[in-house]
Amino acid sequence: MSAPTLLQIVPTLAGGGVARATLEAAQAVIAAGGSAIVASPGGSLVPDLLRLRATHIELPASPHPLWGRLTLPGKLVSSLRDAKVDVIQARSPASGWVARALARRLGVRWIATLHRPFLASDLARRFVEGRQSRADAVIAVSQHVARDALERFPALQDRLEIITPGINFDRFDPAIVRADRLIRLAGELRVPDGSHLVLCPGRFGEDNGQKILVEAIGRLGREDVFCLLLGSTGATTPFEKELERTIEAAQLNGRVQIGPYVDDMPAAYMLADVVVSTGGARQGFSRALVEAQAMGRPVVAEDGGGAAETIRPDGVTGWLAPAGDPASLAEALQAALSLSIERRAELARTAQEHVRSTYSLAQSNQQLLALYHRLAGG
Repeated sequence: MSAPTLLQIVPTLAGGGVARATLEAAQAVIAAGGSAIVASPGGSLVPDLLRLRATHIELPASPHPLWGRLTLPGKLVSSLRDAKVDVIQARSPASGWVARALARRLGVRWIATLHRPFLASDLARRFVEGRQSRADAVIAVSQHVARDALERFPALQDRLEIITPGINFDRFDPAIVRADRLIRLAGELRVPDGSHLVLCPGRFGEDNGQKILVEAIGRLGREDVFCLLLGSTGATTPFEKELERTIEAAQLNGRVQIGPYVDDMPAAYMLADVVVSTGGARQGFSRALVEAQAMGRPVVAEDGGGAAETIRPDGVTGWLAPAGDPASLAEALQAALSLSIERRAELARTAQEHVRSTYSLAQSNQQLLALYHRLAGG
């Protein structure tokens, strides 16, 4: 099976699950003997991409999003004239718009990857989201996303595949995280000595349940608990400012803190006593919860979305709380924080076995390569 030349169009390479999935797909194609190109506005992971011997095409910023979508395909065609692209993969609704037009010009097939459910409320955004349903193949990252897609677009049945992201267990292995990494990161993140750390990795573009978590921390009423909302990229978003006001209004300054995007996530998980994913039905998947379980950490999620699928609930590997219910979320956090040493060790073993048997990066890459090959006409 010959590997294709894959072009991925992504909204950002500034960290996060989508960016990591982009790099992993590129690495899989290159390892199989193919070529990988990524078109994006750039970000902190571009050097990592280039180290894989992939090619990066920087997308120009456009002051008007619609004009950018209309003009980008033409610009990309000129950049890709000699690349002999075999298949295009879009990883967001906006990039799906570009991928469809570009695939037509290049005479190749394209894939829409659904990393989250269809969430748009206004007509224009719903139209852009709907364009993904016209792809030659559609990847859903979880059962939850697949159900949502089929409810809205039943005709996708024959073109939809569920390929859950895999995890690099060589990287997410507690045995290789040295104490000096933990000490350095704890200092950088200003984690108070002797505190129990609740870690919630995520992005701050919009509210994905972080306010519910802030209220739940308040309801815990424990001065020994420190909650770190991790994932700020430096440019403060409107929602990040709103979240800061929420923390201040709850009088939780010093107990809840917004922190930066961290590259050394294995060490961040090792610092945590419990890792949380919020968002309920808005969540398509939670790479953070899978990685945390690989590191042997208890996890908590709001029920109803793709994040919940990654957990064995009722304390087996973690806990689920009804979405939008801060009191129930506080109870789940309390259960995780109250584990005895023996029970925590037992949970860690079970969690590691669970994710290693379910979220293998090699298996995920195999499924992706088979799909690329099929669409490329191999």
